[in-house]
Amino acid sequence: MISYTKAIEIIENQKLKGNKCFLNLKDCLDKITSENIFSPIDSPSFSQSAMDGYAIKFGKSDKYKIVGESKAGVAPDLKIKEGEAIRIFTGAFISEEADCVIMQEYVEKKGNQIQILKKPLINQNIRFKGEQVKKGELVLQKGIKVNPAVIGYLGSLGLKKIPVFNNPKISIIITGDELVNNSSDLKKGQIFESNSQMLVAALSKEGITNVDVFKINDDLVAITNSIKNIILSSDLIILSGGISVGDYDFVNEALKLNNVNELFYKVNQKPGKPLWFGKKGNKFVLALPGNPGSSLTCFYIYFLPILRKFLNKNNIHLKKTDAILDSEIINNSGKTLFLKGILKNNKVSLLSGQSSAKLVGYSKSNVLIYVPEKTKKISVNNKVQCFIIPN
Repeated sequence: MISYTKAIEIIENQKLKGNKCFLNLKDCLDKITSENIFSPIDSPSFSQSAMDGYAIKFGKSDKYKIVGESKAGVAPDLKIKEGEAIRIFTGAFISEEADCVIMQEYVEKKGNQIQILKKPLINQNIRFKGEQVKKGELVLQKGIKVNPAVIGYLGSLGLKKIPVFNNPKISIIITGDELVNNSSDLKKGQIFESNSQMLVAALSKEGITNVDVFKINDDLVAITNSIKNIILSSDLIILSGGISVGDYDFVNEALKLNNVNELFYKVNQKPGKPLWFGKKGNKFVLALPGNPGSSLTCFYIYFLPILRKFLNKNNIHLKKTDAILDSEIINNSGKTLFLKGILKNNKVSLLSGQSSAKLVGYSKSNVLIYVPEKTKKISVNNKVQCFIIPN
């Protein structure tokens, strides 16, 4: 059995190889760029007006003759000479002879002639070709998270697909003869299987929506064969249940029979002591306890960092914050504790019902209060560290 800090260190030291691919730009939200991205065009791709007004070529007089019009989406073959003006609109093509664009509020129009009321500056209100970025220029570095602004910016450059780290293929294996899906009627001795629904929902918060779920009976041969087949088509595998030391807990043995290398088994923590982590080649396996509360805690504390490392994200752990404890915590277990709590206005309240088999407390909590294994007591009004649960 190892400590929580050692278990986290082992996970952090793993080199997870993310899937690089080119995805349609619209599908890249929250993904991480896997390569540097360069502009395929000048932006703007032509010199254009930044205002509604008149493009002019400076003359000796403050009066200019209107010789044409330029509107957005059209590039008229218009040239202007000294003392001439073109009626122009925001985003419209501007000829290279023009010295500036004067806002329409600063002219007085009479017939086909304008008189300037406020003298403009040279190049004023012109967006020049390549002013924002030039063709071939670096526009986005590798390792940047794609947000809506990035999608808009790259879309404005005409990019249809970009290189990103794609989602891993994740499979969830549920074990337990007593478990039935909620479309069945419960018989004596059976319970509804909910861990897969809970884990799929938690994965969706991370942008993972394509997850395969398998329900396997408590049989060594069945579990061994399932792992053998599923690991071939998966990058990351989550097992739920069957990892303790009961007569019908076959997951540990089945993983060994499939030559999955154990990196750690059992963590000195509560909840979630019977936790198994290992790898086979570049495939990673995390076997979670079957109790729902333990399963979700271990998912947040251990699986999320694995997933986020695979996606090449910088911040792989749950967000942390310090808060003032409003009730005493006693820890006589000698274990690291993760206790469900409610954080509000920088104060955290410990919830009743900390049982690893119950999710009622989880449904109300927004943090996990972290109590180190060597800490025996935390008094009221002392500071504690909290892991923020994704909402």
